[in-house]
Amino acid sequence: MVPSARVASEPSIRRPQARTELARARMISAATPMFAEDGYAATPVRNIELASNVKRGMLVYHFGNKELFWKAVADNVFNQIKEQRKMHATLLPDMSRREGVAMIIRFHVRMAARYPEINRLMAQEARQKSWRIEYLVNEHIKPGSVYLEKYVTKALTLTPREFAHWYYVMLSSSATIFSFEHECSLLFGFDCRQESVIETHADMLVALLLDPYP
Repeated sequence: MVPSARVASEPSIRRPQARTELARARMISAATPMFAEDGYAATPVRNIELASNVKRGMLVYHFGNKELFWKAVADNVFNQIKEQRKMHATLLPDMSRREGVAMIIRFHVRMAARYPEINRLMAQEARQKSWRIEYLVNEHIKPGSVYLEKYVTKALTLTPREFAHWYYVMLSSSATIFSFEHECSLLFGFDCRQESVIETHADMLVALLLDPYP
């Protein structure tokens, strides 16, 4: 009788947990474009709750406060590419340095196309000094950029200062067309997130960033 009672209780345990995870996921999903497009200060908690179709007070109940919630949103955005970056890094030892740099560039183009909200969020936060950009840099950006600097400076014989310029040229060139997708459609008449467009953009950027360094 005891085992059957335990089995019978399990669905009732799982259902509240599932509802909690669903509510958290809905709020994070709804808030991501709001933070990316409008910014932290211009995104009230209540607007997030309304967009998520949850009751008033649910954001604070599930996350503690707006600051902790913003961090959860940022973590969710950047963690989407973290594991993929790790997987690509394991391939680098089997490539020539130039092939590795080309793969890195293509990776950033494809991630920018898949997750344009990352560049939009960075455009909001990187232009001002705040706890948010410090959090993004320390938790998500710096670990990857340190490895990237070590690899690319050796591959292309760059100084650390030259790498800083290379880094921003690569990032902005990878992402702008996709974060400006509506302008691109109006200006040039095509959907920049088509696979053929993404690969053409990657090919062009590889040529631009590798050709000066034979």
